[in-house]
Amino acid sequence: MLQDKFIDTLRTAVTASVTAAALCGCSLIKEDLPECPARLSLQFVYDYNLLMTDAFPSQVKSVNVWAFDHTGAFVWSGSASGPALSERGFVMETPLAEGTYNFIAWCGLEGNADFTLATYTPSSKEDLELKLNTITIDGLNVSSSHFHPLFHGMVSDFTYTVNSTEPSLATVTIPLMKDTNDIAVMLQNEDGTPLDKNDFSVTFTYADADLEWDNAITPDSPTVTYRPWSTLYGETTTIENAAPGQPVVSTLLYEMSVSRLMVDGNAYLDVVRNEDQVTIIHIPLIKFFLLEKGSRFDHFGEQEYLDRRSDYSALFFLDSNKNWYTAAGIYINGWALVPPQSN
Repeated sequence: MLQDKFIDTLRTAVTASVTAAALCGCSLIKEDLPECPARLSLQFVYDYNLLMTDAFPSQVKSVNVWAFDHTGAFVWSGSASGPALSERGFVMETPLAEGTYNFIAWCGLEGNADFTLATYTPSSKEDLELKLNTITIDGLNVSSSHFHPLFHGMVSDFTYTVNSTEPSLATVTIPLMKDTNDIAVMLQNEDGTPLDKNDFSVTFTYADADLEWDNAITPDSPTVTYRPWSTLYGETTTIENAAPGQPVVSTLLYEMSVSRLMVDGNAYLDVVRNEDQVTIIHIPLIKFFLLEKGSRFDHFGEQEYLDRRSDYSALFFLDSNKNWYTAAGIYINGWALVPPQSN
């Protein structure tokens, strides 16, 4: 009797163990249980900004992403747009099996007339070049558009492994970098001399029209002459003892959009006085942006600072002859800098 009870107890234990294994495993008893779930997902993060907070839901309006296998061959692409992107936790599912992949993303292309992708069906990642659309005026490549935000993202050599006995759910995080920048140039005359919108021509010249698959500016990128998409005039006449209608502070604001800025970029801001076609300001503006970086952003490298920042301002003071009054300095992003004075 004792032997029979021992055998019954042993059988019960074995049955319980097999049942538990069947419940925990995905493929131990294939005729009763489905295969383990396997899924590779993508999520996108835009925290490469000065605040270091994820602004993807508020700034990114469309996503295009391509996957290439370990040989460099194109294997899959995906896209998304609309309200789903503004929700926290947005992910894009992929059908990719296990393997090693490289991912390239361009975000903000949908409805964007300012940039053109070379192809949406690449044979290799090198095909994913982006071109700034310009018009030709007097032999110059001119852009005067207010750019929609454009972002680039890249992840290299991500290996996805599938385990047949447990769920294989993996997520690739693709960090984004913003490539479009807004520059506000202000000309201010404080001696009471009025200014007019047609007094000056403002341009920013830089060879950054084409971007490669890895977000580098192509070595033979055409030079672009950026012109303002908006020009505004403002004046203040509220200071005591001012003559009726006399502007005490007169300001012109020029707003421009430009593509990616690089530390070694040979970019110049030019302000021309239209009445006699004299250039009153000609400065390497990117270098002035980096001078303003100062100790506030010392924890960022120079290129990182340019890539994290996407809005800039430059304020110049003018004298009564509508020349740059250099003694008053230049205000970059609200911070005063004094350029070298000529004798």
